[in-house]
Amino acid sequence: MKKIIYNVWSDLKVPHTSVPEFKRDSFAKFKNKLIDIQKQYAYSCGADYEIFNPPVYDYVNVQFHKLFKFEELTKHYDKVVYLDVDVIPITKKNIFEEFNFNNICVYDYHIDINDASYRRNLIYRLKNKKPISPMNRHSKVCAKRAMLLLHDINGNDNICNTGVFGGNKQAAEKLAFSDNIKLLDKTLEEAKIDTVYPEEYSKQWIRNNEVYVSFLLEKFDIKFNNIGIQWNYILDDKHKDFSAGAHLIHQVNKDFNETLKHI
Repeated sequence: MKKIIYNVWSDLKVPHTSVPEFKRDSFAKFKNKLIDIQKQYAYSCGADYEIFNPPVYDYVNVQFHKLFKFEELTKHYDKVVYLDVDVIPITKKNIFEEFNFNNICVYDYHIDINDASYRRNLIYRLKNKKPISPMNRHSKVCAKRAMLLLHDINGNDNICNTGVFGGNKQAAEKLAFSDNIKLLDKTLEEAKIDTVYPEEYSKQWIRNNEVYVSFLLEKFDIKFNNIGIQWNYILDDKHKDFSAGAHLIHQVNKDFNETLKHI
């Protein structure tokens, strides 16, 4: 059985606004170490490991390229796993043996869009005409729900994090991501106009792979494996420590030095 773990890397000509300078510096410092850890994990799972450098240099196209590459690789491998470069394996468990790869494997997690602190911040930003990041997880949920409402679906408050993403040819065909791109783009643009959310908020939504994957899973009621936090343990500005049960650490805050101490 042929297996592969891969990631996609591009030196963005225009750095993404969600990645401040200190995070870019941390990436530059630890990139080779992170890749080596992923490579060793892949080999321990009996899998190939590849880094792909697409000829695209903006964030939107890079994030879509990883899913296009996923579809391509499933035609040549029996099982495929994508890892963001900032995902650090700290386990001896074999991810290929943990889930049914006939279904998409991804962490689908709940976001409290009614969180009081978030709502206060949102109202403040709207009143003062300050930008609202479309990369904010609350923004992603709202964009996805607005898209689903156009199809008469009252979506849930979950969003997929595609920093860890797996499946096989059958799973890729169920999702049909590239085949649905035109539908996704059209629905997003319509949702930015015809929505229950304030225009000042919705107009800042952008094309996003996590919004699109979450939309497809709900709209077409596609069966998938929720791999849970253990296989995509997100560390960000609010959550800086991981539990003993974590297998893959997703270092969104880019504080790699802290996690690498445990390896």
